[in-house]
Amino acid sequence: MKTYMLILIIICVSIVLIGTIHYLGGRNSQSPEEVNVESEEFRSIKIDAENAYIAQNYTQAIALYEQALDLRPENAEIYNDLGSSHYDLGLKYAGPDWPSWKKDLTGASVKEAYAELDLAIEKTESGYIVLLTDSTKIANAIQLYAEEKGGKVFPHYGNTGTTLNILIGSTKDHLLHARWLYLKSIEYKSTYDAPYRNLGSFYMKIGLRDKAINFLLEAKKRAPGDEELAEYLHQFGGDF
Repeated sequence: MKTYMLILIIICVSIVLIGTIHYLGGRNSQSPEEVNVESEEFRSIKIDAENAYIAQNYTQAIALYEQALDLRPENAEIYNDLGSSHYDLGLKYAGPDWPSWKKDLTGASVKEAYAELDLAIEKTESGYIVLLTDSTKIANAIQLYAEEKGGKVFPHYGNTGTTLNILIGSTKDHLLHARWLYLKSIEYKSTYDAPYRNLGSFYMKIGLRDKAINFLLEAKKRAPGDEELAEYLHQFGGDF
């Protein structure tokens, strides 16, 4: 009787194992040859994307990195590299001047501030506008007005007033998408230093120094031997 029960248990366990193996194998119906071909395709697309990026053909790089993501949808490195392509394309749309427009609105009325922003948007079209004011009322009014105009505002509140960092046009679209892609890269691989460094660069570029340094410090934690990053942080003072 004991022998029979033992055989029965073995048969039941075997059925469960066979079912499990079949289920796991069924989740990947590709043959080893197909997987290898996909890997080769992925590597080829990645190389082409890197070459396009180096050549500053960012639109082509973006298209190729998106193809690579179709093959490896959880690849943190591709998310980061795609983000860098969008970031640099956004800067390209802005042109050589950064900021694209800068004006101190101290003493200006709300109407005058609106007129200045309208002029900045008209002349800039795509880029980075910086408006400074010592009035909370003006700062709040300009932020709402800029957002109504399609801009993205990153205010910086200082001791002497408010700096309104405003992204507009294609520059805004690509830089914000780059930020999202860097965050997705971190989501998939939190130990990867590059997206933290790139987020630091993004926030430094739009005048949010403290937030930028926080991301750069996170990058340094993940790449403590990076002398270039350490030197860059050292320029801002403090014990980094």
